[in-house]
Amino acid sequence: MGKILSLFAGFLIRSAVTKSFVLFGLFFLIQALAPFLISLLPTGTNLKELFNLLPDSVWFYLNYFKVPTGITMVFAALLTRFLIRRIPVIG
Repeated sequence: MGKILSLFAGFLIRSAVTKSFVLFGLFFLIQALAPFLISLLPTGTNLKELFNLLPDSVWFYLNYFKVPTGITMVFAALLTRFLIRRIPVIG
């Protein structure tokens, strides 16, 4: 019984606790770097203003085919894929 407990404790210390500390450190590193990296992003163009220039007939078909919802889903999927690929264990 003591040998099994010793093996289990060794497993926890070597793998689970070590990975937890590493991932905890990566989390805080990313959390600290995120505001700096966001400040480096370009401001770009005003997309709301560009979309306001579209005529009503174009907006009708965009809404009919649910293009705004589709664009939102595509960007959410791309962001999720990007973030998952950055996780060291999974990606």
